[in-house]
Amino acid sequence: MALSAELSKKSVDAAVSAIEIYNKPNFSYREEAFSLLMTNAWELLIKAKWVLDHNESEDSLYFMRKNEFGVGVPKLNRSGNPMSSGLSYLVEKLVEDEDSGLERGCHDNILALMEIRDNAAHLLNKDLYLGRRVQEIGTASLRNYLTLAGEWFQLDLTAYNFFLMPLSFYHGFEVAEPITRAVYPEQVRKLLEYLDALEAHDDKSNGTQHVAMRIETKFVRAKDTSAVAFRWTDDPTAPSVSIREEDVFKNYPLTYLKLSETVKRRYSDFLANQDYHRIRRELEKDPKYCLQRLLDPSNPKSSRQRFYNPNILQEFDKHYKIKSKPVSGVSVEVENETKTG
Repeated sequence: MALSAELSKKSVDAAVSAIEIYNKPNFSYREEAFSLLMTNAWELLIKAKWVLDHNESEDSLYFMRKNEFGVGVPKLNRSGNPMSSGLSYLVEKLVEDEDSGLERGCHDNILALMEIRDNAAHLLNKDLYLGRRVQEIGTASLRNYLTLAGEWFQLDLTAYNFFLMPLSFYHGFEVAEPITRAVYPEQVRKLLEYLDALEAHDDKSNGTQHVAMRIETKFVRAKDTSAVAFRWTDDPTAPSVSIREEDVFKNYPLTYLKLSETVKRRYSDFLANQDYHRIRRELEKDPKYCLQRLLDPSNPKSSRQRFYNPNILQEFDKHYKIKSKPVSGVSVEVENETKTG
C-alpha cells in the first residue's frame, strides 16, 4: 500500500475515534479528547496529501537543514529519528497552493482545533458555552474533513456517522454566552478571543470551508412536510427511510462549478472540452454520483440543478492523469512546529 494511502487510512481511524469519544453519553473530557484526536486526524490527512503530491516520497515530509558540508540532511529529534514538518507549516503551504483545494476557512479551523488542543490543560473550568464553541468548530472541521478526504483520496466514509451529537440532546436547551467573560480564567479568555478573531475572518470569506458551524436542534412531528422520500437502491422491496433535504446534500456537496474547479486542479491533462462533458453526463445517470434537483419542485418542467458526490472523482481518475509535484529540495531551516516520524 502506498504511504499516502496508509496515512489517509490512519487519519480516518483517528477521526472516527474523535467522534466516538465526543458522542459518549457521559464523558467529562469530551472537548479536550475530541480536539486531540481530530487534530491528529488532520495531521495524518495533510501529510498524506503532501506525500501524494510529492510522488510518495517520505523524505518530502522531513524538516531539512544543511550540515557543515552544505548538504541537506533531515533534522533529528532526541532519539535520532528524522523530524517531519508540523501540521501548521504543511497546512499553510497547502492553503498557499491554489490547486490543493484547501481553503483559508479550513486552514483557520485547523488552527482553532490546535489552539484548543494546546490549551486543554486550562479547560478544567469549562462550562456549556465553551463546550458549544468547541462543538461549532468541531462540526465545521468534520464537514471540511469529509470534503477534502473525498476529493483527495476518494475515501468512502458513508459507513461512518460523521456528526457530533448536538449539545441540546444532552442538556435540552441552547447554551447562551455568559454576560461577562470575567468569570473565566485568563487562559480561557485568551482562547475565546483567539477563536473570535478566526471566526470574524471567516465571516468575510466566500469559501465553502469554514471555521465554525452552529447546530440548531428542532423537534418536529415525524410526518414533517419538509422531509423528502429517499431510496438508495433500485430494489423496490428495499426498506425506505425519510430524511431531510439538507441531509441529502451532505453527501453531494459539489455543485457543477465546484466539480469543474476540482477536476481542473486535480488533473494535469484536463480540458473542459466535449470529452469532459460526455464523461460527466454519463456519470450523472448514476445516482451514486449525481443528485438532480428541480429549481421549482412544483413544476416538473423546471430547470434542474445537479449536485455531485466526491466519489465521482474515482471515475474521472480513469480518464485523466492526477497531478504530482516534484520532491521538494532542501528547505531553509526556520522556526516552526515539528513532529516525530
